[in-house]
Amino acid sequence: MSPMSHGRGLAWNGAWRAGGVGFTTLLAACAPEPASSVEIGQALVEVIDLARAMTLEHAIVDLTTNIAADASPTQMASSALEFAAMTVPCAEVTATGTRGVRVDFGPPTAGCALAERTFAGVAQVEFSEPGPGSRLATITYAELGSFVDPDMPGVMLDGTTQVTWGPDETRRLVSELRLSSVDERQLEIQSDRLQRTYRGALQIDGWHRWQTLMGRWQMELAGWELDRGEPVPGRGLAQVSTPFEHEVILDFVGPGDAGALVRANGGRRDRVFSVAADGAVVDLGDG
Repeated sequence: MSPMSHGRGLAWNGAWRAGGVGFTTLLAACAPEPASSVEIGQALVEVIDLARAMTLEHAIVDLTTNIAADASPTQMASSALEFAAMTVPCAEVTATGTRGVRVDFGPPTAGCALAERTFAGVAQVEFSEPGPGSRLATITYAELGSFVDPDMPGVMLDGTTQVTWGPDETRRLVSELRLSSVDERQLEIQSDRLQRTYRGALQIDGWHRWQTLMGRWQMELAGWELDRGEPVPGRGLAQVSTPFEHEVILDFVGPGDAGALVRANGGRRDRVFSVAADGAVVDLGDG
């Protein structure tokens, strides 16, 4: 895990909120000069694209690994097969050997719904026992698409996620993904996160690294509460390292009048953004 891992990330989150430490104080030691408002806005757009990838990924993780963590790989595959067939009867769910399950959602026009979205493409999971008492689920995505409307372009995911189970109903997700987004952007994403379900939302801590035409990005996240289908977390913090050697802090503060509010700082002063349900970003100015 990264320096802002599960334990330390939550501690950092709590200290920030309890101690009233301002964004400028946090950034003073690590940013030689402030980021521009354009760069701050782009950092938020990048995080929105990551959230799209996470929404697809977590829907498949929940579909295929919502099973007893102490079962044998064969029993896991049997349980995953039964659960997936019951949850998405519109998909073709088949066994692959004794330890695997394949879920084929069909084309977008088939209208196969999961987690309030239309899914297309294929996800496959293979269960294994890499060591005594340990279990590993390897999920492979092949042109897995998600759409709000089958007639409108959505996002597509390829790559793999490795899932392991931990204490207190936590799961660790280590991913190598490629996201093709609605605006024809492609992101190569690496990530390592701990997640659990808390108050009906996914609570997530960990890190992401991704590559765009602008260069290399990195994000550490703490205390995210990502409601299924929302474009940004309802709560939590993120520290984004941009390709231009700046640090941008994002504080997800919850719903506003026209969308989710995000307070951002790139080293000078706070700036507030509103994010609509479709991911559109509006700069509300200094906060």
